[in-house]
Amino acid sequence: MLLSAAALVAGSGVALADVPLPPYPTVTTWADVNVRTCEATSCPIAWTLPPETSTIGICWTRGETVHAYGIYNNIWIKVSSMDGGRYMASAIFFKGNERANLPYENDCGGL
Repeated sequence: MLLSAAALVAGSGVALADVPLPPYPTVTTWADVNVRTCEATSCPIAWTLPPETSTIGICWTRGETVHAYGIYNNIWIKVSSMDGGRYMASAIFFKGNERANLPYENDCGGL
């Protein structure tokens, strides 16, 4: 399976080193955060994570600028789900820096 995944990535023109591989880092909420189907507040809410919840942070991307608790940020975190869908949450509500401490290299644009 690993070889087929590597072949898939290699055939896509994306360098294997550019794709974050498991284990993915975790991100932890400090406030309630709505997890949405895209990186905008107009997108449907899939679920809500309560404070002090840790989940897998697959990657980060730029989206709608969100303002909450006196903070402005346009970074959204793709969080893990069992169905493999694209579920995004504003990075404002996660502990850490503006990317919830995800490495700069974990930009969703490369995925």
